[in-house]
Amino acid sequence: MSLSFVRAALAAMVISVPLAASPVKLGEQFFHKDWSAVCDNSLACEAISLMPDGDAGEGPQIVIRRGSGDAAVSVRIQFAELTGGRYRVLVGGRVAASGTQAAGDWPIMVDGDAALKLVRAIARGRTLSIDDGNGVLLGKRELAGSAAALNRIDAIQNRAGTRQALSATGRRVKPLKLVPLPVVEAKRIGKQGPLPDAATIVGVVEGSRCATEPSAVTENSAVSLGRADGERRALLLVSCGSGAYNAASAVYFGTSTDGKRWDFVPARFDYPEKPDEGMNGATLLSNVAWDASRQQLDAFHKGRGLGDCGQAQSYVWDGAMFRLIEARAMDQCRGVAEWPVVWRARVEYRD
Repeated sequence: MSLSFVRAALAAMVISVPLAASPVKLGEQFFHKDWSAVCDNSLACEAISLMPDGDAGEGPQIVIRRGSGDAAVSVRIQFAELTGGRYRVLVGGRVAASGTQAAGDWPIMVDGDAALKLVRAIARGRTLSIDDGNGVLLGKRELAGSAAALNRIDAIQNRAGTRQALSATGRRVKPLKLVPLPVVEAKRIGKQGPLPDAATIVGVVEGSRCATEPSAVTENSAVSLGRADGERRALLLVSCGSGAYNAASAVYFGTSTDGKRWDFVPARFDYPEKPDEGMNGATLLSNVAWDASRQQLDAFHKGRGLGDCGQAQSYVWDGAMFRLIEARAMDQCRGVAEWPVVWRARVEYRD
């Protein structure tokens, strides 16, 4: 069965949505040697180091971020040999940054002018190493492909050849690109309403293509979407098969005038535009969960068990359909700790 998240060349797809809102166009993923560059729809970009092909080691992972416009640069580095003390980052044997290790997932965090200095050293260098300030090695990696990834970001953000460039600086003067985020209006659900009973849910399941492919990992579940136009509304997630580390659910939307008799139809999404083939109009999501506090439907699909590649999407309910507010993706399975953002929207709630 084809899952909605398993799509070839996901990051290059352009989805045209027949709504007044901006169409969903996921940012492209650029790969060169051991680096990737990704920008979202607002032109906020990330350059991410990748494990060399065939390398199962635990070399440091580097993430360089820069938003659009006059946004500052930040660098985050992970490595295995944590000491909690001082660190030095050396590029080509020269100190490019130093400080005290931070608590949390990213022990090295560099921002502002210091980050820009470090990034330019990375663009020029061949190797990066981390020590404790006394010469004890904490991690090391090659930098093949870093300049190409940073050049890609400079080109997309219109900084190439300027004094603000991450890599190839120059004296050109160019206008900074600043792209505002699209706005998604979400329907505030408010007071929770009645939910369909077990017999109603069983009827929907038996009438779907999921009846023969239930998942032992997930259960069918229903949540309230409040009331509108005199109707009670509900979201129904129907278990629809599972693999080694992904479980699929088909998404349905139900209405009731009395809270007892319900009519269910496949829920609508602005992304993906088309439902899954063979699902009679229903969309399949992987590892889906409803967050009531944020009124948000979250899903993700791992490319492999390690979780270093795959896609993730988050939606809000606008009163008629589920609208994409964030998408993350990483197409290559090469040790990435956090999938980069390829689409974002700003949410405004209304009653």
